[in-house]
Amino acid sequence: MNKRDVNIGGGKMQYLSIGFSTLISLIFIFSGLFLKHNPPEKINLIYGYRTFRSMKNADLWKKGNEFSAEIMIKHGLIMIFIGSLISLIFKQPQNAILSIMGMMIFLIIIMVFRVERKLKHLDKR
Repeated sequence: MNKRDVNIGGGKMQYLSIGFSTLISLIFIFSGLFLKHNPPEKINLIYGYRTFRSMKNADLWKKGNEFSAEIMIKHGLIMIFIGSLISLIFKQPQNAILSIMGMMIFLIIIMVFRVERKLKHLDKR
């Protein structure tokens, strides 16, 4: 195997990590769109943005689901670009995929903090 063969395989592996990034991004976007267009009407333990604060009353439940849907869509769009960039920067696909997963976890944590902060503000009214 020569250097050229390794580069061809590495290029294919970059496509794998770009595909992984795109898949995760699309899951975020479609989940946000689904939640936006089909919000859960009643507080439940199965579907929707479920935290102690969001399940406190119907108004917080509705606002929490609306705001989390918006953030999921935005974060999905951010992940498409940043994930693809990460895939191009890292030569090892496992490093790219781990970085993309780390970014996904980070964005989920950011989403929860933002939604909870908004719900806390609404709950004080």
